[in-house]
Amino acid sequence: MLDQGTGLLVDGAWVKGPDRLPVADKYTGDVIAEPHVPGPDQVDAAIASAARSVGRLPCARRALVLRRAARLLDEWRDPILAQYVAETGFTPADAATELDRTLLVFELCAQEALRLTGETVPVQAAPGHEDSLCLTLRTPVGVVAAVTPFNAPLSTVAHKLAPALAAGNAVVLKPAEQTPLGAITLVWALVEAGLPDGLVQLLPGSGGTVGEQVVRHPAVRYITFTGSTAVGRHIRAVSGLARTHLELGANSPTLLWRDADLDHALPLIVRAGYRKAGQVCTSVQRLLVHEAIIEEVTGRLADLVASVPYGDPRAPGNQVGPLIGAAAAARAEQLVADAVGHGSRLLTGGSRSGSVIAPALLSGLSERARLASEEAFAPLVAIAAVGGLDEAVCLADATRYGLQAGVFCQDLDVALAFARRVATGGVVVNDTSSCHPDPMPYGGVKDSGQGVEGPAYAVRDMSDSRTVLIRHRPPRSA
Repeated sequence: MLDQGTGLLVDGAWVKGPDRLPVADKYTGDVIAEPHVPGPDQVDAAIASAARSVGRLPCARRALVLRRAARLLDEWRDPILAQYVAETGFTPADAATELDRTLLVFELCAQEALRLTGETVPVQAAPGHEDSLCLTLRTPVGVVAAVTPFNAPLSTVAHKLAPALAAGNAVVLKPAEQTPLGAITLVWALVEAGLPDGLVQLLPGSGGTVGEQVVRHPAVRYITFTGSTAVGRHIRAVSGLARTHLELGANSPTLLWRDADLDHALPLIVRAGYRKAGQVCTSVQRLLVHEAIIEEVTGRLADLVASVPYGDPRAPGNQVGPLIGAAAAARAEQLVADAVGHGSRLLTGGSRSGSVIAPALLSGLSERARLASEEAFAPLVAIAAVGGLDEAVCLADATRYGLQAGVFCQDLDVALAFARRVATGGVVVNDTSSCHPDPMPYGGVKDSGQGVEGPAYAVRDMSDSRTVLIRHRPPRSA
């Protein structure tokens, strides 16, 4: 097991708290760790320490610490992967992908720390300022509160932690209570890499207590949150004037147009619909299929999904493990029953054993079914037929969410028309809604949130612009 102190870091010290947070193996149910949970006074002390520490680290040192931390994480690869599988229930392959993405995010943010800069402003156009010089500086926004989800306790934490540090901020990190160990590991690596005391505070615990106190605190100037739309709305309501980046719910559609290359598309759809047991914001949940190819797609995809091995995430070859808990699995079971009750046909899967749901594929999705509008966050994919582009756009948008969409199409005119018309934060052509290279801007519209991730974009957003105007005067005569 990794040496992670108490899991509670306040003002540079690993300290004990008044309570403990049991973390369970998501497949076996065994308790694997019990990090400490802070009391209210410790939360206040952590935020005060962060406020004192903003701007302490020069940009070159920020880059150096991030790169050193990435090297340490890579050296600790085997225990990190074992820990990740235990706390999430995801497979070793998914764990390895998460760690590799984390290392890339740290490196990209190290680069951004060295090139974060302002601009010169042409104020000479204003009368009386013909000889003035105006420039902008990028300065840290201040204390950044990062509240992270259970489904990506390495890469999503990295997408919040590393940009905030690269921009010169101090971070108060509140990881998901179901999966805090990945976040603890990342913070441990930063401390071991030489990050000065106070620049990261780590506060495990529940959102209703620890998280609530953090996002309400007046010293917090920026909040980055990934989670449900309901919690995102609450954060907006209670956070005062703090800036917010919110990556919230989704019900992601992917369109298979009549000319789609199915040999290319179908394996990608299976991967994107069922990896991490469907617990990915951009998972393919609704598959919109042109009626000209609906029979072929339905038959081929049902065979592919039925052959996906699932169960114990540690068993060789298994691709789908348990959901985060039995309650999540029971809800997924209800969503399947609701869809069938509204006329959908269950082609394969859908049975439940504890927290494990057999990968499910449904056809004939009705707009009245909850699966058509709610976020499943489970290994469920539902097929709906479309007759043309107008209907495809209408169905894709028939939800309050708008995070990301995919379209498989060889006709570039059709693909671009879909991309321009659908109301979503991103559109991926010839891949699924779940395609997400880490350098790109990533974020949603409507109830899927506001703001974007992606190192270059996040680093800039986590900084402020300061204007400097220099009035030039003629030099004094000798």
